[in-house]
Amino acid sequence: MSTQAADTIVRHSIVVEAPIERAFKVFTEDFGKFKPKEHNLLRVPIVETVFEPRVGGNIYDRSADGSECRWANVLAYE
Repeated sequence: MSTQAADTIVRHSIVVEAPIERAFKVFTEDFGKFKPKEHNLLRVPIVETVFEPRVGGNIYDRSADGSECRWANVLAYE
């Protein structure tokens, strides 16, 4: 028996009443403020979620004990 992994694309849209520049700034600079800390792959509580704002950057959670879980890569950034 074999298992084959398939690529998964997730798309989600939200409409906000704000200029695009402001919405982008809030999303990238304040990402950790609205990402639920309960969405946690670490064994200990999350103290911050980091969004590295550049192509090749990562999105990751950092825990109270300093451990990290990188769970996304930034593929495009303008």
